[in-house]
Amino acid sequence: MAIILIAVSVVSVAYGAAMGVLYPARGFFLAWIVVGAALLAAGWAHRTGAWQALPVWTRRIAVAVMALVACGVFAGCALVMRAAVSTPPANLDCIIVLGANLNADGSPKETLRYRLDEAAAYLERNPETACVVSGGQGPDEPCTEAEAMARYLEAAGVDASRILLEDRSTTTAENLRFSAALLDSPDASVGVVTNDFHVLRATRIARRQGLSNVYGIPAPTNPLYLPQACVRECVALAKNAMVGNL
Repeated sequence: MAIILIAVSVVSVAYGAAMGVLYPARGFFLAWIVVGAALLAAGWAHRTGAWQALPVWTRRIAVAVMALVACGVFAGCALVMRAAVSTPPANLDCIIVLGANLNADGSPKETLRYRLDEAAAYLERNPETACVVSGGQGPDEPCTEAEAMARYLEAAGVDASRILLEDRSTTTAENLRFSAALLDSPDASVGVVTNDFHVLRATRIARRQGLSNVYGIPAPTNPLYLPQACVRECVALAKNAMVGNL
């Protein structure tokens, strides 16, 4: 057991370090390092006999808490991934592409490129569908995300007349609320284009923003980032549930 715990702790810390370099946004990578440190301590306690020296009730409570957390994360990830494989219907009235960070030169970063490529593919298959690109300008971005997204789609062959820009939003809720205001009808059929791990939460937020006829359009995610993304979504879903924001 000690060897397994120590091995898993090393993997967790290494993964957290990789996320810190590649996807450092909001510092969630530190969670992997904290978990790794806790597992290392547990493994060392097993190896030295300190764990066995604890009272039985203490060990049982600790194991129960760890099992409960693990089950919660597993269940949350299962819900996230179930939504991630949803298939949207054809010929939606409109799709809304949620914004994400830009590079310093104004080009979309990897996460946003995946969304835009998926949007371009859907628009090519469904030539009557309109598109809203949604995203304001962050403090480290040279233009609004909506502007950059529109340029990207036009370069991919999407006619500019099909693209509407929503360039004020700074959160997912604002993305969807401000985009909904651009639609001809609140009953319009709408596809929300976002990365696969984000589909569940994004469509729930969309319904809270008045979009009743809404579907997720999942875009891929870098496989290396997917574990972190799924766990983050579990935390976000739990947080939203506790504050009644689903």
